[in-house]
Amino acid sequence: MNRHDIRAPLVARAIEDAAEARQAIAEAKALLFDWDGCAAIADRPEPAALALMSARPDAFAIVSNNTSHGRGFFTDRLRTGGILVEPERVILAGVETLRRARHLAPRRTLLLASPRMEEAARRMGLELGPDDPDLVVLLRDTRFSYAKLTQAANALRRGVRLLVGNPDRTHPSTEGRVMPETGALLSALLTCVEPVPVHLEVVGKPHPTLFRRACEVLGVAPHEAVMIGDNPDTDVAGAAPLGLRCILVDGPGGLTLSDLVA
Repeated sequence: MNRHDIRAPLVARAIEDAAEARQAIAEAKALLFDWDGCAAIADRPEPAALALMSARPDAFAIVSNNTSHGRGFFTDRLRTGGILVEPERVILAGVETLRRARHLAPRRTLLLASPRMEEAARRMGLELGPDDPDLVVLLRDTRFSYAKLTQAANALRRGVRLLVGNPDRTHPSTEGRVMPETGALLSALLTCVEPVPVHLEVVGKPHPTLFRRACEVLGVAPHEAVMIGDNPDTDVAGAAPLGLRCILVDGPGGLTLSDLVA
């Protein structure tokens, strides 16, 4: 797969009108929230998001491309805001990527990830190591290095399969700076592998895995739920083809989370 193929095209209009958005929320059986830059900024839940969640305490889920943390990190953050949510309703690209890796039953996995995700992978039963892997898994890795890039690139050139948590190149911070994400590391890796074709599978948004998992956990059909996010390339482009209505906040229309609180 060519690196330019890792994002899905935008295929549907997002809701950016406040009245239409509030109506969609009122009609929905469940709400799905993106985390970074939407429900939370720098992992601090936004008051408007907490208000929307408190109005639907049993009918919302977090759907995030985060590949650095486990579900407990998010349930703890929400608990500080007075919101109690079961870990099963926190759907994360990192966790789902490790679940997918376990399903593939590799003999040995080369995992590029944070220490906590390495620990989670071992708990799932994955054997990790750089020597002769038959699967490479790429998550957000703040310890990414020349040595890791060399190991992963040469494994892929031998035809080893690649699982990627998400295609996001950056995410926002409170200081207005950009923070490199998994997709930035993926670009470096694919540059080293070209022109050799890569057997690449992306698990996170805009691909459908996270949205389907969230709807399954909430017991709703996709057309009965509303996705609230801030990224048209992942939140809207991924949810809309499944039949989810999508509300875009902090986009060109100027709609904010506060506008959604009736």
